[in-house]
Amino acid sequence: MELKTGKYKEFIILKQKDECGNNIHVVYYKYSRICQFNPQMNSERRLAAIDLVELKYCSIKVAGDICGFSRNTVTKLINIKKKYGIEGVIQENRGLKSPYKYVKNVRAKILELLENNPDWIDQKIADQATKDLETDISRSAVARIRTENSQPPAPYYESHLKEVPALADIVNRIDKKQYDLKQLELNFDLDPDIQEKISECKEEEPFVSQIKNDESLILQLNEGMRFNFSGALMHHLFFHEMRIDFLASIFPIRKGTIYEPADILMALYQSNVIGLSSIESLKVVNAHEFGILCGMNRSPEKETIKDHLNHMGEQNLSGNLINKIAHTLLNHDFIDTDVFFIDGHFLPFYGLNVIAKGSNTITRLAMPGNELYAITDLQGRPFFFITESNDIDFRPIIAMSAEKLIEYGIKRPMLVFDRDGYGIHFFKELDEKADFVTWSKHVGEKKFEELSDELFTGEIKWGKNKYKVAEIGRKVSETLQTARKYGRNEARTMNLRMVILEKESTGKRVGIFTNNKTKEKEDIGIYMLNRRGEADNIFKEMLKRFNLNYHPGYDIEELEKHPLVDNPDVEITRKAIRIQKMEVNKREEDHLIMAGKQSKIIDKRRARKIEENIEKIIEIKKDIEGFESKLEGLDEKISVVALLKGRKMRKCDLEKKRIYDAMQFMSYNSRERLVEIFRECYSDKRDVKQVLDLVTSQGGYIKLYGQTLIVVLDRIENENHNTAAIRLCEELNRKQIKMAGLMNFKLSFHMSKINRTGETRSIY
Repeated sequence: MELKTGKYKEFIILKQKDECGNNIHVVYYKYSRICQFNPQMNSERRLAAIDLVELKYCSIKVAGDICGFSRNTVTKLINIKKKYGIEGVIQENRGLKSPYKYVKNVRAKILELLENNPDWIDQKIADQATKDLETDISRSAVARIRTENSQPPAPYYESHLKEVPALADIVNRIDKKQYDLKQLELNFDLDPDIQEKISECKEEEPFVSQIKNDESLILQLNEGMRFNFSGALMHHLFFHEMRIDFLASIFPIRKGTIYEPADILMALYQSNVIGLSSIESLKVVNAHEFGILCGMNRSPEKETIKDHLNHMGEQNLSGNLINKIAHTLLNHDFIDTDVFFIDGHFLPFYGLNVIAKGSNTITRLAMPGNELYAITDLQGRPFFFITESNDIDFRPIIAMSAEKLIEYGIKRPMLVFDRDGYGIHFFKELDEKADFVTWSKHVGEKKFEELSDELFTGEIKWGKNKYKVAEIGRKVSETLQTARKYGRNEARTMNLRMVILEKESTGKRVGIFTNNKTKEKEDIGIYMLNRRGEADNIFKEMLKRFNLNYHPGYDIEELEKHPLVDNPDVEITRKAIRIQKMEVNKREEDHLIMAGKQSKIIDKRRARKIEENIEKIIEIKKDIEGFESKLEGLDEKISVVALLKGRKMRKCDLEKKRIYDAMQFMSYNSRERLVEIFRECYSDKRDVKQVLDLVTSQGGYIKLYGQTLIVVLDRIENENHNTAAIRLCEELNRKQIKMAGLMNFKLSFHMSKINRTGETRSIY
């Protein structure tokens, strides 16, 4: 590999002479020397490459380029240094591996003497060969020929380099296996609480899988195993209650496939539970281990999920899935139906949607995108969602949400939304079917200042702030100009309640409009303030926990890492130039033919055709010049993301996004379900969710007894957190959870009384 000299990235490599007069390469970083090496000395180049990487001056690839190695070689050198030190790096491990090649008559003579005199020593054979051949034969030459067909013993350092890593791996595997067996024994054989549960489970019939391929997994579970997703099994509570098989029944089952729609939905759900940001991220998890979490022998690969998801998207049933989830949430009383909040989140789009342009608040640019509207309850739990193009106004979405809520059995829902939904005509239409709460508009500060302090008879506390509450009636009307804009000749008017909040710390007053006539003014104030709280936090938490902007099949973060691809516009432009030149050639040939005929017989009509043809040739040549100018400005290579920008999204793509988002919202609600239970187990409200996440992310051990999979989570170091986790396990065991899927084991959760270091905690 050619060594880089001169300027290379952030480095300057200069050729210089050392004190012995040897040519060396000196590497500078920010004008300071960081290393030097003789390019003719492999050992110096190796050490320089290792130093560049270990001192974090550059990447392995750059270090290899500077020192004349491939990236893989530098990686091996770093690993050798870690295992064997500097000596292992410097050692060449090269040299003569076989005897010198002698001419045939010399080799034949030596072999003859060796065969006839097997008891002679090498020196005696060399002396006799020298006498017979009248040429000098060395003792070492005889020794090499004598042993050329036998395998020479490897030098110590060579056998050390080859055998030690393999032996170390074997020792580590044995140690890990013995450690896990010891942990299994301590937890399952010596913990009296778990022993009591095991004695109950042994009376159950052994679990028999419906699929023959699962027999090996059942055998492994019967023996017990280390399981890194032990805590995540708690999320089966929510999916068991929601009945994944019932939700997935809307999708037809494909013939000849191993996985069913329920398996795909489960894999998407659990991937979000454990924090995978995309379908592509499934490549980083063990398919067998993740499969157990999903209730199957082996989870589907990312290509399989994409294929099934594409087929499910083609059925156009995402709306049915969202409706089924909403009905199931209501049937389990998981949603508070007193009031609903509606808010939107802009989904950036890189050419994967049909859409108008919307504003991305992060980049502050107009870019393609959809809007995801979430309808949540007072606790901030998502009920259902609507994904629409940005060219749709917010008010029709509010009306659509009200109709959906009525369809779900809520007779007169109450909707809380922001000022974007303000409109008197819209209020009149919405009043016929729903109540609403929103911020007031077109009410000046002077109007608020004129209100008497005696009107503020109520008081509410929200967060760290206190508010005084007043209420007045207000007649609102639209302008005639607004009415005519929407094709109406008369302006609409409406009588509303206006609730006024006065912040005690600042004295600032704000107004709230509502058409509800029964709720107390304090309740209306709390609802509107929650619009800034739980309802507003849903997208913040979703973005924090999940990759809400991800589109199935188009992982933008992954695509951005891909190398550049050929710019398709280049070939298209070149093709256009070729076609135009062919057209010019054809017209010039026609011109010659017509000109020849015209020279013989003058024809006025032919003369007009000749003139038109000349004009057309001139026009096409100008077009060719324009195409060639355009071609000069095009990049030969562009990024994949740039290639996707502007490409329209098919209906199937939007369906896939909705199905994936449905599972993201399911995962969010699953956590909220566990939070609801965990609040009774852990008293500190400030970090309930954080401690719960700690519990559900714990690894542990699992073992199958009868129909019950006993799950023992690793002990948590913090005593308060560990005690709360024990209580959570007890609460979940009372609910008798069963895993969703074909492996519908009963789940029994326990906390280990043993530290992972082996320290026991009075288990006797």
